[in-house]
Amino acid sequence: MSVGIVCDSSVDLPDGLLEERGLRTAPVGYSLGATYYSQGQQTHAEFYDALGRGERLTLNGVTSEDWESVFLEAADGCDEGVICLCQAFGSSSPSFDSAEFASRRIEHFHEIDVRIHQTPRSTAGQAAIALALSRVSNAGGDREAVERALDEVSASADIFMLTPDVDGLDRAGELSAVQSQSGIGSLDFGVPVFRARDRVKAVALADDADQAEHMLLDRAADILGGQPAILVVTHALAPEAAARLSEKASARLTAEEIHITELGPTVGGLLGAGAWGLGFCQSPSAPSA
Repeated sequence: MSVGIVCDSSVDLPDGLLEERGLRTAPVGYSLGATYYSQGQQTHAEFYDALGRGERLTLNGVTSEDWESVFLEAADGCDEGVICLCQAFGSSSPSFDSAEFASRRIEHFHEIDVRIHQTPRSTAGQAAIALALSRVSNAGGDREAVERALDEVSASADIFMLTPDVDGLDRAGELSAVQSQSGIGSLDFGVPVFRARDRVKAVALADDADQAEHMLLDRAADILGGQPAILVVTHALAPEAAARLSEKASARLTAEEIHITELGPTVGGLLGAGAWGLGFCQSPSAPSA
């Protein structure tokens, strides 16, 4: 790789896949009550159990120290510096500001060029973008080619989530706001379809899970327009639902690669255990020779 690619741990990609693709992640910090964690210090079961007991979640984002450490790791052996994908999910996450601060320190003290790109995508949608960029870099693309690929795939990148109920949103104190902004009325009766970009927004309400999955895939198909795609199915302690959606997505969409991940605290902290969904983007063009 001529350029290192970094994102935060909310992409939820497993360690083996990150290593295989040469991606680095900085840990998202969060608090449950008075206890601070970095993502990965709790199992998913422990995290969702704490939410279910009513522990209050606060997303603290990535610290500048953690960004700086990961930038240095990613730059090792990469002669064109580092590209950082930084999302701003929710209004309280300082990750972007801390990434910029860390990049200035890295450039000043280590003379390593770090470019921060803020993308309005989260979790599995951001994961699909990161996987797309890693394909270009691993195929010999330079920094310019990787940044062209970022522009190319970002417009098609998105994530839609489903939940069996809205208890998680209610516990997080977000249900009223999400319902009032949705324009589709109460979300209590049926299976909501959410778009999760820089915030969670309800976009449809289905009668049951099967109909909700069809609605989700219809929206994904419209956005992707039949083009080859990178798909990331994610779930919060709902492996059967994820496997079912993965099978349907493989049949409905033109998947060049598809992965299943476990949803962490960023969006999972709002939707709660039982949520599942799909992030995606069009596959990038091969870098020019």
